[in-house]
Amino acid sequence: MTTTPPTASISTTAPSSPIIARPRWTRAEWAKFRDLRRPRQLLIVTLVLGVVSAVLLVLTIPATRGTPLSETSTEDVLSASVLGVDAAAAVLVVLAAWFAGVEFRTGAITDALLRARGRSSMVTAKAFVIAAAAAVTAVVTAVAVTIAGSLLARTAAGADWTAVLAVAGSLDHLRLVFGSTLLPMVCSILAVFGAIVFRSVTGGVLTPLALLAGSMLAGWLPEGIASVLRPSLPLGGVHNISGVAEAGGTEYIGALPALVVLVAWVAGGALLAAWRLRRQDF
Repeated sequence: MTTTPPTASISTTAPSSPIIARPRWTRAEWAKFRDLRRPRQLLIVTLVLGVVSAVLLVLTIPATRGTPLSETSTEDVLSASVLGVDAAAAVLVVLAAWFAGVEFRTGAITDALLRARGRSSMVTAKAFVIAAAAAVTAVVTAVAVTIAGSLLARTAAGADWTAVLAVAGSLDHLRLVFGSTLLPMVCSILAVFGAIVFRSVTGGVLTPLALLAGSMLAGWLPEGIASVLRPSLPLGGVHNISGVAEAGGTEYIGALPALVVLVAWVAGGALLAAWRLRRQDF
């Protein structure tokens, strides 16, 4: 008499895969940004540097322009203070490049990429978190430098409060101050893409700096070439939206075309970063 040996039951359920189909990248990137100490430190430095730069730029008007502050118009004082937003952009670029590029330096990016599909979602999440942080910080800095400039216009330049508040609340100044916040936002996003494309923090920092330097160098070229290059670069786009670019100048194309230019740079950078990340080797 023979007996049939028992057979092990075969599970019809496939083993769980270590690859996650649709990870919640944005939540994960935000948690990392929120919990790490360095982003908080750099955001505080951004605000402080912006205000300090605004104060110094106003106080040095007599040396840089040869005009005493008492003879400087309120518009010029407030316009000089807005440049503090540009100084804040430098810190935000470093923060964005570090946030996106440090994982390549430490190798921590490898585990995340091995376990997940849809790498373009990771690029989008990193850019979204940095864009949100940069936008809030840039707007707060813009308000702070305007307050600092208003106080200096009242105290150092001797303007009365009615004139100061009228200039600070004018459409031209509001366009300048809030249009200028696009520079730190766009540069920070491009720093994220640069860090991913070049797989390094250094590459992230140098990417927006190279584009800014390109705008300055383009201004030295013949007028025909400059009128093509300068409006097509991010700095030219920001200047058109903020009203810095003067009609008839080589940088001027108008606010709406300038917005299209900025969107094109962000979209192109995102596509390049996503393509580069999909080709990441291990």
